[in-house]
Amino acid sequence: MTGEQDYDKAAAILLEKHPNIKILNVTAGAEGSFSYSFGHRVFVPSFRLGGTIETTGAGDTFCASVLGFILENGIAFLAEQQLAEMLRFANAAAYLVTTKKGAIRSMPEREQVLEILK
Repeated sequence: MTGEQDYDKAAAILLEKHPNIKILNVTAGAEGSFSYSFGHRVFVPSFRLGGTIETTGAGDTFCASVLGFILENGIAFLAEQQLAEMLRFANAAAYLVTTKKGAIRSMPEREQVLEILK
């Protein structure tokens, strides 16, 4: 989107260009994900528990998990701990999708994600 390879620099460009963005999440694939919000920068590594079959639906599941978190917690101000919690849940859900074939039928239930987080 920005032509920039560095996640932090790309996020800074987008946040400067669009000052009304309250939260900007960047997925780094198998490495994990970043969240930028109200001056905070949080990185949470992905889950590498093995068993990956395909990655179809992982991004959609990540985004749906983030949206669910925001609906439950609001977006007015998320502290670093909340951003990390959000990313950890979204990363876990996205990981679970990669352990099955297909996208929609592979989306995990909340309880399955919480079990991975234990």
